[in-house]
Amino acid sequence: MPTNFNHSAPIKTLLKSIVVTALAGALGMAYGAVYAPDTFASGGGTNLETMVMVKDGSGRVVIGGLFNTVEGQAGYQGVARFNTDDSLDTGFKVATNDFVKAIAVQPDGKLLIGGEFTSVKPKGAASFTTFWGIARLNADGTLDAAFQNAPAGSVKANGNVRGIALQPDGKIIIGGYFNRVDGTVANRVARLNADGTLDASFNVGTGPNNGIEDVKLQADGKILISGTFSQVNGVNRMSVARLNTDGSVDTSFDAGQAIAGRNGAWDGSWPVYQLALQDDGKIVYAGGTHRYADEIHWRIARLNTDGTVDSSFQSYVNWWASSVALQNVGGEQKIVVGGDYGRAGVTNPVNGAVLTDAPRQRIARFNADGSLDTEFDTSFSANSWVWAVLPNNDGTVYLGGKFTSVAGMARRGIARLAELDPTKQVINFLAPEPGTYSAMNGASVSWNPTPPTTSSANLPVTYSSVTPSVCTVDSTTGAATLVTPAVTGLCTIEANAAAGTQTIGGLTYDVDPAPAVRQSMQIDAPPDQSITFPAQTLQRNVADGAFSIDPAATASSTLAVSYTSLTPSICTVSGTTVTPLDGGLCTIAADQPGGTVGIVAFNAAAQVTQSVTVQSAQTITFPSQSAHSVVTGNSFTLEPAATASSGLAVSYTSLTPTVCTVAGSSVRVLTTGTCTIEANQEGNDYFTVAEPVTQSITVTALPAATPVPTLGTWSLAMLAAMLGLVGFRRRA
Repeated sequence: MPTNFNHSAPIKTLLKSIVVTALAGALGMAYGAVYAPDTFASGGGTNLETMVMVKDGSGRVVIGGLFNTVEGQAGYQGVARFNTDDSLDTGFKVATNDFVKAIAVQPDGKLLIGGEFTSVKPKGAASFTTFWGIARLNADGTLDAAFQNAPAGSVKANGNVRGIALQPDGKIIIGGYFNRVDGTVANRVARLNADGTLDASFNVGTGPNNGIEDVKLQADGKILISGTFSQVNGVNRMSVARLNTDGSVDTSFDAGQAIAGRNGAWDGSWPVYQLALQDDGKIVYAGGTHRYADEIHWRIARLNTDGTVDSSFQSYVNWWASSVALQNVGGEQKIVVGGDYGRAGVTNPVNGAVLTDAPRQRIARFNADGSLDTEFDTSFSANSWVWAVLPNNDGTVYLGGKFTSVAGMARRGIARLAELDPTKQVINFLAPEPGTYSAMNGASVSWNPTPPTTSSANLPVTYSSVTPSVCTVDSTTGAATLVTPAVTGLCTIEANAAAGTQTIGGLTYDVDPAPAVRQSMQIDAPPDQSITFPAQTLQRNVADGAFSIDPAATASSTLAVSYTSLTPSICTVSGTTVTPLDGGLCTIAADQPGGTVGIVAFNAAAQVTQSVTVQSAQTITFPSQSAHSVVTGNSFTLEPAATASSGLAVSYTSLTPTVCTVAGSSVRVLTTGTCTIEANQEGNDYFTVAEPVTQSITVTALPAATPVPTLGTWSLAMLAAMLGLVGFRRRA
């Protein structure tokens, strides 16, 4: 507590009534109050990103996004609602089958939801009802039966709806990435009647030539749109345009650019994500663009009511701005901007030079004149994208996005920022990016962002390791060091700040201990390694000599790989040089015996082999052949046979086919003369074609012998019978 003021005075009133001085140099900005999460959504938030946040007429916060679990409770998918006491409204349990990006609350409490979904499961329903892109819910979460679905054979909106605006007469303006509504052509912007049917009187012609991200309705009924387009119904309008009440392009809303074709927001990256309408009719936008017309405006700009840029508004953020909303603070309409950036301030619109800036983690507030609001210090804030901002008149701000922590405190997808009580402190110890560290890089862990040495109260932060078996930590700097040898696991560090005092505006406060913050990094220190040895696709030849292994083998450990030949009769290996010796399959083994990289001790890797096809020349040995005399038409065998040095079978061909022919190794003699035989070997994958070798053989074709008459079996029997008869007569 302060030592010199009336304790009954509310702290916030005191801070606003006095000059709010710096929370020491750690905040990087003078005269600022730290904004940090309060208790809202501290039960788990949304398990996936939140894209839109609105308040209904009862002050309840309605959120939309990609989530399917809220505050640890499953089944709240795409849309959810919080009661005014910050508890999850369990009586409003609705599910969509894809994300919700736009929500509008009607005066009667009904909710219009738009997004990528194609079906909705309302409260109490057992199944989903088909509704493409847009649907209307009653305040209790049931489907509004009065909101007409698409006619049979068509869908409501055939692309996602990203912006919804309500007219006083109950009609509904929608914008997005669709080109048909209820089966009728409606390019990216359309108007629905109060019953959900398409309003045919609203004609945008060809409409924007690319997607719409946001839709806002002016008090005069004209419609502002923003997105990724460069034309609207053929009229040059880059990223921002205004439509008349009938859907036609309002040509009086003109950027007035000098650079041809640059009518609006351009340069950098599309889109212009969101618009905010000030009470005076001026328009503030947030996006990824760098310029508006001829001036440089980094990601945010303010437009006059005629579409020209307000040159006096020189706010900037140093990366993406994705959301913008207005907040009334002390009678001034301030501008709250969310996105994915780390600094915010003021630049020169002529040359883009930064004039002043300060750390702001993905959310910042600007004064009405465009200067950075130094009383809203969010240098301790979200660790990832802020897609939606919803300011309250009490100075607090809801935010939704992809973040998992805010000001070092676990807040997933949604949070509410409030001015930090000066008797409290927080530690901006953020989760590391990236969240994995390889021990091969050494024992000193690269932790980014660097752990802070002081808290929001400028009190010293001390660190301790929760996982000493994996890492140790320097107690004052938060620098982590891995154990040796390193082990795979989570390195978890806890940050603490003890109680102390801080002085604000000349008043000294007793500050409570900071809530402990734990962050973890995955340490990758695998003892095993593997070898990648790409196929060796080129065929080699012994005649070409030695060659290099290409592509080479590598080990996942980055340790050097060695090679050996598993076929030493075919090839030898020395280093990465292979010497082919003979034709065949040269098989090379890649090995890594293990070793240390950084502080990781690697085991030996499993051997990996690749084979290289090696070709070699071959020769034929064909010994001379003896002369042969054979009866014409008879054959003899080539002896000795021809052989190839490769061991492959040799084939024969007769070069004198009128003298002799060859089948296999058998030569058939047709006539007397010289029989010339050629020996061939055609080669294969491992041996080239052999040079043919011939041998000439003198062959004599002998005439066939005259056959001696012979008696058949029956004739011999008759002869024997006759001779026997003659003998019998002689004996008689």
